[in-house]
Amino acid sequence: MRVAKPVDLDRMSQVLAKGACPICAFLKNDQAALLRGELRPDQVTALCNFHAWALAAAVDRNSVAQIFLNVLNHKPSEGAGAADSCSVCSHLVQREVIHIKDLIQQMNDRAVHDWMKGEGTFCRLHANHLRQLAPSKLHPTIDAIAERSTRSLQTDLENLLRRSDSGMGTGGGVLGRAAEFLVSQRGINR
Repeated sequence: MRVAKPVDLDRMSQVLAKGACPICAFLKNDQAALLRGELRPDQVTALCNFHAWALAAAVDRNSVAQIFLNVLNHKPSEGAGAADSCSVCSHLVQREVIHIKDLIQQMNDRAVHDWMKGEGTFCRLHANHLRQLAPSKLHPTIDAIAERSTRSLQTDLENLLRRSDSGMGTGGGVLGRAAEFLVSQRGINR
């Protein structure tokens, strides 16, 4: 896995784009920053499969070697529960809540609300998380966005199958969008 270069992002409105879940977009950027060295080696005590391999491909070999040494030297607690879950995943889950709350606050702005209602996309997971944290007045909008996202992907996948059956180019980018929609940002263990 190649680690992307993070971009300076301050507000959720910077990642609003048609066809992409804004929470996933923010988390991808957060993950890239963590994997490129924002997380100190002493803060990492456990790694999931995805983040271990992503770090192995990272740019700063010395930091990664320090992280791996720290994980190797860390003694898991008895029963190896939540305290021993992937340090990168745990940090991303904390950031996810912050980004969801930021999006909820911005959806109260009429322009953002209207844009999201007409063009916005949510993956299934973040639509569910938004519903849990958002006031009930936003639930119909969240549901409409999630339903529109589902219908759009269904249409794109059916078109991909038709093109493939007729021997035309497959346009596999829809498979990545479908994967993100179904399971959210890759690299976050739940």
